[in-house]
Amino acid sequence: MYSLSVPLRKARNWWFHLCTGRAVYEHADEEHHRQRILVMISGFWLFMVLLFAAIIPFFTDITPQGLIAANILIALVILGVLVSMALLRLYDDRLKALNIMLLIYTGAFAAACFVFGGTASPTYPLLILAPAMAGIVGSVALSLAWGLLILAFWVGVLQAQHFGFEFTQLILPENYSMAMVMSYTAMALAVVSVIIIYAEMNKELRTSLQGINSELEHLSSHDQLTRLPNRRFYDDRISRALRRAAEQNSMTGLLFMDLNDFKKINDTYGHGAGDKLLIAVAQRVQANLRETDLVARLGGDEFVAVLEDVKSPEEITRLAHKLSHAIEQPLYVRQQVLKFSASIGVAIFPIDGRQKHELEEKADKAMYLAKKRGIPVALASLEATDVPLPARAPTNRI
Repeated sequence: MYSLSVPLRKARNWWFHLCTGRAVYEHADEEHHRQRILVMISGFWLFMVLLFAAIIPFFTDITPQGLIAANILIALVILGVLVSMALLRLYDDRLKALNIMLLIYTGAFAAACFVFGGTASPTYPLLILAPAMAGIVGSVALSLAWGLLILAFWVGVLQAQHFGFEFTQLILPENYSMAMVMSYTAMALAVVSVIIIYAEMNKELRTSLQGINSELEHLSSHDQLTRLPNRRFYDDRISRALRRAAEQNSMTGLLFMDLNDFKKINDTYGHGAGDKLLIAVAQRVQANLRETDLVARLGGDEFVAVLEDVKSPEEITRLAHKLSHAIEQPLYVRQQVLKFSASIGVAIFPIDGRQKHELEEKADKAMYLAKKRGIPVALASLEATDVPLPARAPTNRI
């Protein structure tokens, strides 16, 4: 299956590029979508006409007049496809290309009814494909217009027969059943091909739109500079994390991080250096947390980390010191060494509170306490005390 699908896909892409001058997956809008349907169905029709032109002489005996009429019909269908595809390529006008194709197609099939027996002509029922094609590739209004035109022609042929008009019958009596079988087979294949192609185009369009929506959702919930989740994402995640912690009776750590003297770095080295610093900090924090932990950028030089399912306050403290140590490693920008550090405030659920706003307020105060004292980490539970906190966690505990 794979060996066959690959060349078929390449042939389809080649045909579309030949007819439109563009790639198959260039756009995801409705116009491009309908152009693809028009091109694919026209290619199918062209293939089927050539196939039947090669098969018919092997199965039926055709009179000289019938052979001439059949060849003219085949030539007109091929002409309709090629002219419409040329219009699509040159003018990028799908509706004009569609109407030209249907005009030549219905004109040829309607004319064939006069030499193949009127309502007994194999081309008589095939005219139903015109409004179907107009509806799928064009619009409802266009489908109604072509449907009324075909209906008027059908009624006209029926009335002509009713009043004794004799249509020429170039199909030999012994070949009539075969001709009708081939006609209905062609119509069935055409209808199935339209459905399959339309379904495939719709699937690809939905997939493309889903990808775009996913990308938009990601952009709306992530910071464009650091690629970290933003405040919107954090607000949703922290609320769910606290609910889980309450249900499971577990502990969750909330870390507020703020870079020290970031404005001075921006003023001294420029905003480009400041952006590189923020990106580096984001990467370092992510690299030193577990996959289940969340790190987000709240704005400016403020970051937050949510540590779920931790075993003890000491584990949270160790992670906070580990982050501080990773953040303050020198950064080389434009052959210059940037030295910087961060202040981290820690609040722990349920020790420091059970509500989101309560934990955030205490973590924020602890962060400013660390900044005021000149230490890397401060715990909310020790905020009101004068107990000195170590500048580093003990080496054997990191």
